[in-house]
Amino acid sequence: MAALCACNDFSIVAAGSFDRTGDDGTVSVKELIRVIKEAASENHGLSNEEYDELLKALNHQDTDRHNHAVRAGLAKYLYKLLDVILPNDDTGEQVGYLVTAFALLFQCSDEYKLICYDTVGRNLIPLLLHTCEMCLYGKVTKDHSPELILATVTKILGIFCKLTETRKLMAGNEDLLNGLVDIIDCKISADARVDAIWAVSILALDDENRLILSRHPDIIDALIEAADLEHDMTKNEISAAILNISAVSEAHTPLANHPGFLSLVHKLLMTVGEPQVRAAGIIRNIASSEGARCELIVFDKGAILGALSHTMIRSKNETAAARAAGAIKNLSFTVDPAMQKLMLEHSEFLKSIGRGASSSSENVRSYASVALRNFAECCQHPMEGHATLMDILVEASMVSLNTVGGSYAEKIANSYLIQASRLENVMPMVKYPGLLEGITRLATCNEAEARISGTKTLELLASTQVTKVQLCSEPDVLNTIVTVITDNNPLYEEARDNMFLLIHHLVMLEQNRPTLVNHENLLEAMIKCIRRTEEAALRKVRFQALSILLPSLLQ
Repeated sequence: MAALCACNDFSIVAAGSFDRTGDDGTVSVKELIRVIKEAASENHGLSNEEYDELLKALNHQDTDRHNHAVRAGLAKYLYKLLDVILPNDDTGEQVGYLVTAFALLFQCSDEYKLICYDTVGRNLIPLLLHTCEMCLYGKVTKDHSPELILATVTKILGIFCKLTETRKLMAGNEDLLNGLVDIIDCKISADARVDAIWAVSILALDDENRLILSRHPDIIDALIEAADLEHDMTKNEISAAILNISAVSEAHTPLANHPGFLSLVHKLLMTVGEPQVRAAGIIRNIASSEGARCELIVFDKGAILGALSHTMIRSKNETAAARAAGAIKNLSFTVDPAMQKLMLEHSEFLKSIGRGASSSSENVRSYASVALRNFAECCQHPMEGHATLMDILVEASMVSLNTVGGSYAEKIANSYLIQASRLENVMPMVKYPGLLEGITRLATCNEAEARISGTKTLELLASTQVTKVQLCSEPDVLNTIVTVITDNNPLYEEARDNMFLLIHHLVMLEQNRPTLVNHENLLEAMIKCIRRTEEAALRKVRFQALSILLPSLLQ
């Protein structure tokens, strides 16, 4: 960095040469302060040789030495010198030296960066912004590298943005935010642009700042426009900044409605790497607000729905896939029937949820199964998408239910139960290929809540005469009854109740009774379960179903 402004054609009044008193042959901090203080008091800068000595003395990685320099007051006198020369530097040469000196000095610890802010920071920032303007508007000549000066100043501003104690003050500085926008918009320095975006991202680490940034008249537009540049680091930092800003709920709907915002997020989601991961996180964030869901769902005829589906199922990045699944889960909570209909009618969206529900990734599986349950609430026969939903439920219940984690079986069983609770779904469910097998798998799995929901689903499906006949003709259903009422685990008591209710429904049709009586082990299992039932009222209820079957046994 010492070479930033090493020029020899600028004539200035020298304050006198440094005495080399440092242990390594460099000028001591005390001597630096003496000469800089003298120059500032006499309203002139240093000679090129003295600037070079200044940078040489600061160009090291020893944090303690930088801390010592701050403690001695070097930052204060550098500020005073910059304040003196800035109005009179027509080429940017001296300004370049001084901002480089500040950048080197600010390799001190965060504690001492904060001391710098408290002592000179509030006054230094306007000078730094003025320096940015010199670079942006051509007041720094090309031979003094305006792109390097701009990048150095932006990095210094970012240092103050990063400090936890100063972050709110920086976000509340309208001139700073406007300056960052100008740097992001400029084409002078890609490094400066990246650092300016990084500064925005760092500011957006608490909700109050996020709101300020989201409501700024130009920041979001600047990020959107900069994303069009073919520059990977720029896109990477933009995705991080927007992800941080989107973490505050009050910004969700305004962001979703901001012209060009969803187009940008969609493009980022279709890339790979960190921008894709962050774009999925952005959508997940804003999809948690009902006002933003509509915009996400209708964008470009479902383009974001398709991109989320693709990312959840096909992305090789597990974090991107999980965040996409989280976004889909959040979208599924919409209470707008029109939006539910659009999602159900999307060619790939519902199918991808089914594949996600049986994913090898626990996070994807968990989010997708919640989404599946939500769509089970709003998708009824004969709506478009209902057959697809049935396909998904069947497929989702065919995995190894006793080994998959995350309450997966419970969520799938609950989806079945929700469907069976609507009378219009009962007949299509009973007739749907593979569906009864799926329910019986859930009704006999080891997870108590899944077993309860599965058995309750079977009981609800026996609500019509036709379905009673159909269920009684299914060996899997009758075997499930035997399995459940035979199992004496106290966690499954409610499931046993559901099975006796199912038996009671089935025996109400006389034509079913011979089948039930003759099914292997059914009567024996009923009798044993009744004998084990200690509560008199419950035992009486269970015995009623058996008593109806006994005449058929005698025949």
